[in-house]
Amino acid sequence: MKILIFDPVGGASGDMILGSLLHLGCPVATLTEAWDALGILDRPAARTLELDWKLVQGIRARDVKFSLPESPPAAGRRRGRARGPAATDRTWRQIRAMLERAALPADVREKSLRIFASLAEAEATVHGVAADQVHFHEVGAVDSILDIVGIAAAVAWFRAEAIYATPVPVGQGTVVCRHGRLPLPAPATVTLLEGLPVRFTTVAGELTTPTGAAVLKALTAGAPPPAEVILRGVGYGCGDRTYDDWPSLFRTLLADTAPAAPEAVCVLEADVDDLSPEDWELATARFYAAGALDVTLTARIMKRGRPGVGLTVLVPDTRLHDVADLVLEETSTIGVRYHPVARRVLPRRTYPFRTPYGELRIKEVVTPAGTRRCKPEYADLQALAVSANRPVAELRREVQALLQDLSRPDAPPSGPGPVPEPPAGEAPVPKKKPAGRRTRPAKAARTRRKEPA
Repeated sequence: MKILIFDPVGGASGDMILGSLLHLGCPVATLTEAWDALGILDRPAARTLELDWKLVQGIRARDVKFSLPESPPAAGRRRGRARGPAATDRTWRQIRAMLERAALPADVREKSLRIFASLAEAEATVHGVAADQVHFHEVGAVDSILDIVGIAAAVAWFRAEAIYATPVPVGQGTVVCRHGRLPLPAPATVTLLEGLPVRFTTVAGELTTPTGAAVLKALTAGAPPPAEVILRGVGYGCGDRTYDDWPSLFRTLLADTAPAAPEAVCVLEADVDDLSPEDWELATARFYAAGALDVTLTARIMKRGRPGVGLTVLVPDTRLHDVADLVLEETSTIGVRYHPVARRVLPRRTYPFRTPYGELRIKEVVTPAGTRRCKPEYADLQALAVSANRPVAELRREVQALLQDLSRPDAPPSGPGPVPEPPAGEAPVPKKKPAGRRTRPAKAARTRRKEPA
């Protein structure tokens, strides 16, 4: 499984993270296409981006700047990396509307919205206002918007299955911003870093900015990287500030997780020839509730030619005896047999997906070669087919086509795509439409997306 590891060696900011992803191999064209789609630049993005190399503590790193129209600097602007744009106040509602109408690929839009939403929630908590009323100052400036959307586009280009982060360093002292002089780490940064491992240092300065903290909060798994990985590449990004004895660097690692060890499970079996077929439904449900991984029933011809059922239950070894007790209680068998086996499974995930007919869950696996296979959850598909008065097979074909189109660069701004994950333990409920005249979503031209090298 391909993963990214964010390693904030000396801190984290938007330009440092973006520089590391460019150094790692993300094409510049991937970013400029996303930036041009925003419609906030007065010239092509390719003429706005300025890339350079810097040596930081002897390590070559990417330095990212933007050449933007000159205007008087705003008081308290913390970062001077762009050429002269004043910090522009934009509300979270305005930025959200801009991202939703921009012709961005769905995964880039979703990641950008997630980062900005984390920032808005943190600022709302600090200032005691509703998230929609939050005014972004430094983060509302054009260069910060380009940082966040560029990071989202670069992360999407790598197609990593998961992103991890190492402990985040923070400095000490104070910083002057629009609200006045604030302690370091900044209040919004502290709020964003809740739940993430943090490393306090004696460095006087802002090592991790709210933008950098928001990226780490929104995109990483919140868990340490796997203990064993196969490294595939590394990229370094740097900030504007330099310190005599501190590496102002952000490092991103590209890696594959080591093949998972076979999982130890048990196979439990029994043969039954005198149980009412109606009783199997409840018995099977209770086996699953007790921890069974899989339950299968097989037709058997038993002694004296009697038709019977062969029960096979796959169960973790820690739940073996609980499930065995249930088999003896819920069926008419007088004995069970079991033996240990090893199994290997593909990495999998389930996520909600928006269609023109409502939401459903998608089940996705990744093969050892990195190929993705996905299919809609049948119960959700059936519910949508009933509400839309469509054949299940026909609706399945349309959903599969939408999944294939998801990563198209010309995907419509508000078209189908993944939706934010529900809270833990809550499954998304498909939105039903009244039955009526059949409607088909318009078919858009497909464009093959360039795969990462």
